[in-house]
Amino acid sequence: MSAKLNLNLDNASGLGLINIYHSIYNNGKRFRISTGKSVEVKDWDKTKQQVKRGRANYDDYNKLLKKQQNDIERIILNLELHGKEITKPNIIMQLSWTNSIEVKDFKPLSLFKKYIEALKTELSERTISGKNKTLKYLHEYERQIETTLSFKDYNEDFYKKFRSFLGMPDNTFGFHIKNVKSFLNWANDKGFNEYLFYKKFKTTNEDGKDHFFLKSEEIEVLANFQFENRLEKVRDLFLVGCYSGLRISDLKTLKPAHVQDGLITKIAKKTNDFVKIPIIPELQTLLDKYWKNNQALPVISDQKGNEYLKELAKLAGLNRPFNYIQKTNKTATETIYEAWQKMSWHVARHSFITYSVQRGVTHDVVRRVVGHSNFNMLKKYIQNDDNYNKIEMMKISKNYKKD
Repeated sequence: MSAKLNLNLDNASGLGLINIYHSIYNNGKRFRISTGKSVEVKDWDKTKQQVKRGRANYDDYNKLLKKQQNDIERIILNLELHGKEITKPNIIMQLSWTNSIEVKDFKPLSLFKKYIEALKTELSERTISGKNKTLKYLHEYERQIETTLSFKDYNEDFYKKFRSFLGMPDNTFGFHIKNVKSFLNWANDKGFNEYLFYKKFKTTNEDGKDHFFLKSEEIEVLANFQFENRLEKVRDLFLVGCYSGLRISDLKTLKPAHVQDGLITKIAKKTNDFVKIPIIPELQTLLDKYWKNNQALPVISDQKGNEYLKELAKLAGLNRPFNYIQKTNKTATETIYEAWQKMSWHVARHSFITYSVQRGVTHDVVRRVVGHSNFNMLKKYIQNDDNYNKIEMMKISKNYKKD
């Protein structure tokens, strides 16, 4: 290891508790990383670079300092092996124990890419692509304002100006601000960000109007339509989602081993939580179609699958008009789509939640079945079509009597 690593006190001539720092010297440059610990000068052994035996808990202190040194040495060696520069930021980014004193001036966007890389094995390519797009817009925003933002700059003023800068419909802006919040949460957990105003950022939505779902009769049309083999398999996987509420990431990994005692029990990939879903007859029939013939459920890429879903829905005649409302700040526009144009894998989950609520399943049961931690996560999916609203509202008419 080319770099030299020592432990020193911040100010050896000071009084009271003095901060202990890792001092790193490399290629003529020196920088320090705080240990997060402090001692009095009389308790520090400068020669051995450790806490003296006479101090309370000295052994615990020295074990912790040694572990931190080992962590830094390992990171430095790894940087050298990969031909990367040994710098304070490159080391700090890989340490879990650094505190906000060390990183308070660290530039957020230099960490955003690291945050995305850390999630690549956990999230879908589409989700990672969305986060990269958010990062791209943040870089463009910084160039426009000619300022490199710090963590403390992610405040109300940023929220308003970034929204104006993007000039996007509310739901699209909400998507990107949600990515910003997720990153800042990660940075807070890692000790890089101590400013919490971002938690007040609203991930705006279109009052639920963008959560398109299929009506029960449309699902039935799809179930009974005779498709060619290519589209039939995609239709079947989509219907499993309509009957179970599973996300596409979980549909792809659903196996017979997940079914016991009339329940699907598996870990949801997105949340790492168990979901337990009662199997209704329509769902059981679909599962039997494949598993009783020793066939796996169909698997297809998200992008290609979404294309096929639009194709099969159009063939089945799902052309119900859907009024898509888009809000940008205080203005709103509307676009009329046909139902087949709005088809995607997530429509199956929307349809399951909506249909369950319309048929009287309690919100708490629906929430637990689909794996939402609270009702706020669920309510954006709860949609009532116009016909359903009319039926519900007509229930009050019998209570009106003429005087």
